[in-house]
Amino acid sequence: MIRRPPRSTLFPYTTLFRSVVHCGDVGMGQAAKICNNMLLAIGMIGTSETINLGIRLGLDAKLLAGIINSSTGRCWSSDTYNPVPGVMEGVPCCVNYEGGFSTALMTKDLGLAQTAATRTLTPTPLGSVSHQIYRLMTQKGFSNKDFSSVYMFLQENRNK
Repeated sequence: MIRRPPRSTLFPYTTLFRSVVHCGDVGMGQAAKICNNMLLAIGMIGTSETINLGIRLGLDAKLLAGIINSSTGRCWSSDTYNPVPGVMEGVPCCVNYEGGFSTALMTKDLGLAQTAATRTLTPTPLGSVSHQIYRLMTQKGFSNKDFSSVYMFLQENRNK
């Protein structure tokens, strides 16, 4: 998400990115990014909580993910970037949550979203709770782990 330059200079961007979306004036690309990442964090936490609950109720994680992904709960965090080890291949949970989009970066973006929400008097209760969860994760040593490590964070708090 970028502020679109004049047409004559747009070509380099279209070769670097899958899609280029004109968001408006300066800063609107950043606004779209923090809104998108706030929703991504909320979805990842929800996916992690849901599959964690299903496992504790006795469901197989892969079975539950299949049900979710063919039902109304389907989202990018469940069908493309599932945070639960063993559910899908090629995602950060397969390599101990290394690589990917770090918890530190997600925490930063959620902080930016909360600042914007405060400035615009926009209620974002789920965004606020998500920011608190990711801030706690950074304090507990998850800063360099992929943001999907929220699933592991919830697992570590299992017996507490």
